[in-house]
Amino acid sequence: MKKIFIIGPTASGKTKLAKFTYDNFNVDLISVDSAQVYQDMDIGTAKISKSELKSYPHHLIDIRNPSEKYSVNNFKVDVDLIMNKMQANSRHPLLVGGTMMYFNALEFPLDILPETTRMVREKVNKELEEFGIDFLFKKLKEIDPVISLKINDKDTQRITRALEVYYVSGRPLSSFHSGKSKSNFSKNILKLALFPLNREKLHFQIECRTKLILKNGLIEEVEAILKKYPLLDDSYGSMKAVGYKQVYLYLKNKINKDDLSNKIIFATRQLAKRQMTWMRKMDGLELLDPFDKNLNSMVSDKVSLFLKS
Repeated sequence: MKKIFIIGPTASGKTKLAKFTYDNFNVDLISVDSAQVYQDMDIGTAKISKSELKSYPHHLIDIRNPSEKYSVNNFKVDVDLIMNKMQANSRHPLLVGGTMMYFNALEFPLDILPETTRMVREKVNKELEEFGIDFLFKKLKEIDPVISLKINDKDTQRITRALEVYYVSGRPLSSFHSGKSKSNFSKNILKLALFPLNREKLHFQIECRTKLILKNGLIEEVEAILKKYPLLDDSYGSMKAVGYKQVYLYLKNKINKDDLSNKIIFATRQLAKRQMTWMRKMDGLELLDPFDKNLNSMVSDKVSLFLKS
């Protein structure tokens, strides 16, 4: 089965390119976005509108509520089920998004990881709040030196997840890596990678998007989510998403409103930097400049050739 990836950092135009490809080829869209899986989180995730979803249906959007957990293991199982149905209908899967760990897990499956608990999430979150990310990373290096070499020392989400695994199971995260070679999924993939040559253009896009989501009501969206799910706090995966975390902290009087936009812009730029670091380590990427005026034409040629081969 031939598969297509559209992969890239946040605000690089992945959704726009996916829509173009959907219009021109026999593909079905699968979202590879750990935040867009959540219902009620529309503005901050830059999720396409309900009307657009009718024209461009995506699998794995709005499949959990923000108080529910969604893991890389869940994602892998869901993708396998979806692709089996596509194969029966002679459609090609187009996986689009920026959650690099999900893409990686499709090709290099992990052993099943233990589920975290609310108590463990709160413990790790409290340590982060009291001691900071540098302290947690130092702790992780002592617990799991193998995995610490693969994680950026400022990557809050991956550091806290690794600690959660250890607290729940008593085993380091690296012990769950089976060391298997690539899965069968790795065969017949066209990996289209949007990799900005001009970092300033990407930063400008991020700044514009941040201003837009705040103007469109991100604060009010988070207020509504917290009202609808009263037990939700920033120990949950949904509230760790960029934008949501910063607004949550603002609503809890931990961030000044005047600083909110800059905090989101900074966090989004850091996310983009981590995404591109992941991409540099991935095999077989067809690197494309998202700001190239001939992008659609180049993608059309590559997809056409790939599907005919």
